[in-house]
Amino acid sequence: MKYLLILLFVAGTSARAQITMDIAYDSAVRKYHIGSYTYHEDFKGHRGYGAPLILTADGGAAAFGGGDEGAMLVKLGKTGKLEWKRTVKPKGDEMEPQSVVEDSNGNFYVFILVYDRTKYRGGTERVVFFNKTGTPVWDKYLGSFTLLNNPTVDYIKAAADGRIALRGHVVREAPEEGKDPSYLFWEAWLDSQGGLTEKTGEVIDWANPEWKKKFSPE
Repeated sequence: MKYLLILLFVAGTSARAQITMDIAYDSAVRKYHIGSYTYHEDFKGHRGYGAPLILTADGGAAAFGGGDEGAMLVKLGKTGKLEWKRTVKPKGDEMEPQSVVEDSNGNFYVFILVYDRTKYRGGTERVVFFNKTGTPVWDKYLGSFTLLNNPTVDYIKAAADGRIALRGHVVREAPEEGKDPSYLFWEAWLDSQGGLTEKTGEVIDWANPEWKKKFSPE
């Protein structure tokens, strides 16, 4: 009986060792009025993926989006208590915060679309890296403010080797006048030093539902 009680106690403790998504939502998103990037909403609740709200390896949670103080990254502990919050310096004419992901070492990457209408009407991907204590380390763009060679990130996942795996789409060749560009499947791996390894695949057929699977959690 004593052994059984110990097992029940351990099981109960383990169940409380991880904050729930509901508590994380109330403690971060609702409290700081953090808005979500809808295109990444499907990744919420899927461990290891980037999303506007994630559960972290230490039993806490992190949320990223446009909040009371601008683009905000909020880190919570196991009980929902705030551990730290950071804002991201504004750039361009407008910023659209997307998602946060935690790597295998407990560091955080936040992804933002930045718009500069004087250069290009579309968005350009910006990534800011924070270490596990919330200190910003580097801040970079994945592309340029042009149509070409400017990837858009649709999928973010922490890889076992410590890097971040990305999937999305990119235009490599200018389209003929009056025609839409061809969007190619884009994959990349981003490391904690800001190094990016990328490759380009075939043209995406947006009408084919099989393509949606490549941009969805497995």
